[in-house]
Amino acid sequence: MTHIQLAPNIEFKMDLEVEGITTESRDYDVQQHKAEVYQEFEQRLKTAFPEGFRIDTFEFGLSQGSSD
Repeated sequence: MTHIQLAPNIEFKMDLEVEGITTESRDYDVQQHKAEVYQEFEQRLKTAFPEGFRIDTFEFGLSQGSSD
């Protein structure tokens, strides 16, 4: 088995219910929920990459549509 390390600049999208956030909310509003968004994202990455991962930066905002 070969150990491989990836270092992509990549964008992920995920659907997540966040209390008080609707399609009419602003990025600022959703960014007030950074801890819960990051926690869900990290859990999904742990499931996908059980060998490990490292996140250097973390930025997020509302997706402007399903075809972004």
